[in-house]
Formats: sequence, structure tokens, C-alpha cells
Amino acid sequence: MFIWFLLMMGATCASSGSEDQNVTNLFEYYLDSSGEIPFEQIRKLKNWNPLSKNQLSFNFTNDVIWLRGKTNDDGLTQGRILSLEWKALDFVRLYYTEQDNVYKFFETGDTLPKSKWILPESLYPSFPIPKQKSGDYFYIRIQSKSLISFPIRSLSERSLNKRMIVETAITWLILGVCAVMFIFALFYFFAFGLSEFFFYAGYVVCTVLWYNGQYGNAYDVLWPESPWWQNKAILVFSTLGIPFSFQFVRMFLNTKVNNPKIDKILLIMGFIALFCIPAILTSYTTKIFSRIATYIYLISIPIILGTALKNYIKGEKQILFFLISWGSYFIISYNTMFYFLGILPYSTPLLYSAVFIFPIDLFFLLFNLLQKYETLEGERNEILHRIITLNNTQNTRYVKSKLNSVNTEESLAKLESWMRVTKPYLDEKVDLEIASLAIGLTVQQTSELLNSKLGVSFRSYLNGFRIADAKKILKDKPDMSILSIAYATGFGSKTSFNVEFKKATGQSPIQYRQFGDEKNSNNH
Repeated sequence: MFIWFLLMMGATCASSGSEDQNVTNLFEYYLDSSGEIPFEQIRKLKNWNPLSKNQLSFNFTNDVIWLRGKTNDDGLTQGRILSLEWKALDFVRLYYTEQDNVYKFFETGDTLPKSKWILPESLYPSFPIPKQKSGDYFYIRIQSKSLISFPIRSLSERSLNKRMIVETAITWLILGVCAVMFIFALFYFFAFGLSEFFFYAGYVVCTVLWYNGQYGNAYDVLWPESPWWQNKAILVFSTLGIPFSFQFVRMFLNTKVNNPKIDKILLIMGFIALFCIPAILTSYTTKIFSRIATYIYLISIPIILGTALKNYIKGEKQILFFLISWGSYFIISYNTMFYFLGILPYSTPLLYSAVFIFPIDLFFLLFNLLQKYETLEGERNEILHRIITLNNTQNTRYVKSKLNSVNTEESLAKLESWMRVTKPYLDEKVDLEIASLAIGLTVQQTSELLNSKLGVSFRSYLNGFRIADAKKILKDKPDMSILSIAYATGFGSKTSFNVEFKKATGQSPIQYRQFGDEKNSNNH
């Protein structure tokens, strides 16, 4: 599915030859700093400036931008469609000659309902190139508070329809993939009460709505008469994704305990982003608040990745996939943010790079879900084992033993030897089924063997070997971190290691490293 996504993105971003041309440099421009020069005066101007680049490069400006082009230029002939490749244009008007000195106009832009656009079916503000005498000029007036750094493309009707179909397909593909991730996250949140999955689900929803508004046509279908509020919504969702993602990172990396200073920084930046949202919805221009959100992302990326890298070096091996996926996503997104700040010029790969890498970020969620699932599944099986054992103990006179034909002493010796020689307990994924196959018994027989002969569950039996190894490492390697020891001895987390170690020794690993068995000896 991911490969299909990339192929479709490549198809929509690729040029279609003469059917899809960049015609920006065929235009000349004039800047009206007053914003009040009437069209009659504009068309009499003689001093126009050529556009030498393949894009408009005016960044954020309060000037009214006038463009003019000739209908006999290649790519500007009648019947083709001009596409201004930026959705967040407030107001655009094209003037053309209907008769000598008689001008009419088309209008488009996100301050107008889609039904009033000259081409309401297009994703971007677009115009049909009007019928005029060969060599006559037509004029375009652009007035917008948003970023003005994009190309103007000339499309055939076929090329326009093709883009609509492909981008619609991509929109629904992204929605489908993200819907699966969203359902997984909510399931784990409601089933196990894991709050980080709630915040990740919120992050997924916000990012998907942002991308589908910025690059897709979801809002055009669902909200066609309010394009101005569509663009407000795009910025709202991109900003709302900040507190959701930061809260998830704080919980996933446990910054409150491991990195308290970083935790406060992320918390403060999350609140700043949250307070920007009502301001975005109520202010006329979004320039200030879009820049605040962008700067928060720019500052937070090295902080988050640096914190994750520091924890990984300390021994948190499960951080590796986080570093790869989120690191790739955030670093590539830097290019897009530099474009939004007006630092980098427009380019299709630059603008779509974050969309390309976003599915990888979602794969991180799937991977994390699987990791959490394994831990929870192990705990669930342990509880079920205890329930079954208790039930069997209460009804032993009615239940026939499954060990009647088994040499229990030999099986215990074989299990002990397997544990000491191959050390399977160092793998946190080892389970009762694997152990049963190793000694030639069924799962039920192995469980009954441990319970009836040793009085322990399989997990407790494993932890006994793990804790014995941990004691040795704590004494022999004083510089090795507790987290590294936990992973090295087969525990899935530092928390489970601390709990099991204290249950077995009466001390925490740190206390044992400091005092050894002295504390237990003094109690006797």
C-alpha cells in the first residue's frame, strides 16, 4: 500500500509534457504598494517587470500583485487552464478583453464560496484562458495575506481531470491508512487505559486533516462554500497537532522522570500552540500565528530527537524505531517549514516531502502498538495462568493429572539444564509454549509441572534466572545503567525489572548495588 501511495504521488507530481506546463516566466508583473490603483490605470502602464524564475517569489506581502500575459504565447492560448498552485490565496481576478476597450473578469480565491469560482471543480484557484485577439494582454490581480511563492501552470482539460482523479485517490488512500491507525490507537486506549495512545490518535487525526486540507480535496467536497474557513481549519489542525504530539512524546520518552527540563520545555511549547488556536480562528491574518507554530516545530525537532538519542545511548533499545521514523519525518518536514517561512523557494518535492514520509510515521505507531501488545499479552497470560492454577488447586480431587505418564524429576532437570545452558530467559519473548517444546511436554503439562513441583508460574520461574543474572551484573559492572541491565537480562521495561527485583530481594536494584545482601542479612 505504501509503494502504491508513492507511485501515485509521483504520478500527480510529474509533468505531463505539453498538457501540463509551468508558464510563470511568460508573465510580467507590477507591484501596487497602495493597493488602490484601478485597472484602467494599470493597463496603461508601460514599465512592467519580467518574471525570470519559474515561480512567483513575493513571500508574505501587503502589496497587490498585478500580472499580465499575451494570448499568443505558447501555453497561454485559448482553451487551456491557468492554475495558481497555492490554495490559500485570498482573492484573484483575471481581466480580459471582450471587445475593444471593453473588459470583463473572472474571480476566484478563498474569500469566495466555491460556487462563485469560475472553475469550482479545481483544487487550486484557476482560470480558463479567455478568448481574445492574438497578442492581446490579459491581466491577473492577486491580493492575499498568505504566502505568495508558487508557480503558475497551464493545463489542458484532460490534465486537470487527471490531477483531480489522482489527488482524490490519494486523499482517500491516506484517510484509509490513517483510519486503521486511529482505530488501533483508540482500541488500546479504551481496552488498556494507555493514555499515550489517545494523544497519538489525536496527533494522527490532526495531521491527516491538515494534509487533506493542504494537499487534498476533502474540504472542497465537505465544505465547498467556505474556502476562507477551510484555510483557517488547515492551520488550526496543524497547530493542534503540536500539543497532541508533544504530550505523546512526553509520555513515550517518560521525560517527566528522565528529562525534567526537556519535559517543561515541551509542556510550555504545547500550551503556547494551544493558545494560538482561538487566535487563528478570530484574527483576520494568520501570518503571525502560522509563524509561531512553524518556529515551535523548528525548535522542538532537535530537542525531541536529541532527548530520544540520549535515552537510546543510555540503553533504551526500543527508542531506535522512534528515532528512525520520527527523525526521518521531522527532518524532511524541515524543508516544508522553511518554505512556509519564505526561506526556500517552491518545489514540488519540497512541498510534498512531508506527505511522502508521513506513512512511515504511522508505521511507528503500529510498531509501538505491537510492542505494547506483547507486554500486555504477557501480563494477561500470567493472570489467566494464576486463575487456572487456583481453580485446579481448588478442584484437584476431581481433575486428573496430566503428569501421570511423565517422569517429573527428569523433566525438571531437563528444563533446568535448558535454562542454564541456552539462557532462553534473556529473550523477553520466550513463552511457555517454547519451553514446552524444548523439553518435550505439552503446555498444560509444563504449567502443571512448575506449579505442582516448584509452586511457581512460568513467568516467576523465568524471572528467578533473570534476577540471578541481574544480581551478578549489578556487582560486576557498577557503571552499567539499571535500564541496560533490565534489557540485558530479558525484562521488557525498567518498571517490570524494578518490581520483580524488589519482590524477590526486598530491595530495589540501586539499593542492592549499594548494599548487596547486607540489608537482608541484618534482618535475620
